[in-house]
Amino acid sequence: MSGGKRLTGRDWSVRYAFGRPPWDLGGPHPELLARLGEDPSLGGETAGKRALVPGCGLGHDAEALARAGWAVTAVDFAAELEPLVRGRFGPLGCRFVAEDALTFNDEEPYELLFDHTFFCAIHPEDRPAFGELAQRLVAPGGRVCSIVFPAGKDLTLGGPPWGIATADLAKVLGSDFRQIEDEPVLFCGHPSWGERWATFARLS
Repeated sequence: MSGGKRLTGRDWSVRYAFGRPPWDLGGPHPELLARLGEDPSLGGETAGKRALVPGCGLGHDAEALARAGWAVTAVDFAAELEPLVRGRFGPLGCRFVAEDALTFNDEEPYELLFDHTFFCAIHPEDRPAFGELAQRLVAPGGRVCSIVFPAGKDLTLGGPPWGIATADLAKVLGSDFRQIEDEPVLFCGHPSWGERWATFARLS
């Protein structure tokens, strides 16, 4: 592999300090918005359920989930994001935690872990930590939902974002999770690369 390195919290903070970074869409991913409106388990039957958004960035996806009724915890390396999201998160009861999402822990499990531009930012050698995060915090019967992006990008091209496939997620999640969706994204957010919607259910 070449062309990429392990980024620190300081690296991410610097990227946000210069304005909206290139991976930020300026709003929630359009596929997430569409599915929140169509899938009752995502947008209509969420009362009292908890969602974790690791690597939340400017928090657009976390905000959309909170507006759909989820009790959201959004985690990101960059503490500088907190004042940028506070005004949107506060009225929705959305919690921001400035911490390494891969080592984050909580007292209660989550029914949903939503990934968008987080798994692809993890150095490929560190990806097992994502599986450990899901094993640690996703409740039995809960789900991992991921916007698989950039699908089809060769790892030798470096990153972040590193190329990923649904199979990469399946590998690190392991046998405690069952893949239930792997579909092309209909409402594309990152047209330069392929995107897929993948969902894995935690077995009881």
